[in-house]
Amino acid sequence: KFSVNIHRGCFGGCAFCTISAHQGKFITCRSKESILREVEKVAEMPDFKGNLSDLGGPSANMYGMGGRNKKACERCARPSCIHPAVCPNLNTDHSALIDIYRSVDALPYIRRSYIGSGVRYDLLLHRSKDETVNRAADEYTRELIKSHVSGRLKVAPEHVADPVLELMRKPPFQQFRDFKRVFDRINRECGLRQQIIPYFISSHPGCREEDMAELAVITKSLDFQLEQVQDFTPTPMTISTEAWYTGYDPYTLRPVFSAKTPEEKLRQRQYFFWYKPEQRRDIERSLRAIGRADLISKLWNNRYENHRTTDNKQRPEKETRGRNRRHR
Repeated sequence: KFSVNIHRGCFGGCAFCTISAHQGKFITCRSKESILREVEKVAEMPDFKGNLSDLGGPSANMYGMGGRNKKACERCARPSCIHPAVCPNLNTDHSALIDIYRSVDALPYIRRSYIGSGVRYDLLLHRSKDETVNRAADEYTRELIKSHVSGRLKVAPEHVADPVLELMRKPPFQQFRDFKRVFDRINRECGLRQQIIPYFISSHPGCREEDMAELAVITKSLDFQLEQVQDFTPTPMTISTEAWYTGYDPYTLRPVFSAKTPEEKLRQRQYFFWYKPEQRRDIERSLRAIGRADLISKLWNNRYENHRTTDNKQRPEKETRGRNRRHR
């Protein structure tokens, strides 16, 4: 309700996503004046308290980006401008977006503007040949984390296994680790206690149960208890669905495993919730069945619930019952 969409389109080209099919690969941006006019209209709503919930789009930080050589873009057949590597023709300058944020925050009736859309951290970490672009990316990252996170920043690594990420057209998981270090450092420097909320998918084509077991161990080692997760759902007009249906990678024609039965999908999904006591017995049984009993001690080497929550520990919010339950 109190959000403003500032652009359309996405050049990420994720294999499971239809945004580029619906909105296009090329970014269409609203003018700064148009954005400020809508912010003013939002501020006139009777129940507006001064906080914008989002200044974003399909991906939060693609505003103003596109190919430097437009004719090259017209001939290009790549489904993604940033996978497997950022296209050298892509202008990844965050300067225009920084200007939008600052212009909105300068308005007298705006207390805070938050970014609720998902952030592409691979664009923030990318090093361009133009140092001005690199400085803008670093400046945007700091400003985003310092001033535009409502406590939780959404990002979408989607998986930890690089072969699965390659099929998804997502960056290697190491980039998520690198971004988390940057996020934690800026929070320490600014005296903030904020969280990253990562999104993950189970049962994507190419993902086996062992990959999900590794996901559980790795995310636990990073102090996450996952909440924002999804089981892969076949969606028309996506490469992932084609691989799921045919059993082959449509580009290489190599066989691709997909979990299809309810039992297979449930066995993968359970690893998201290793921290729930009711899941432990089933997960231990599954780990022994796939020959990965060695991971049991990595998940439960001690009583996790006795650990004190650190600044970065991602704890699910507890529901209270009866009269004391808070409605959100």
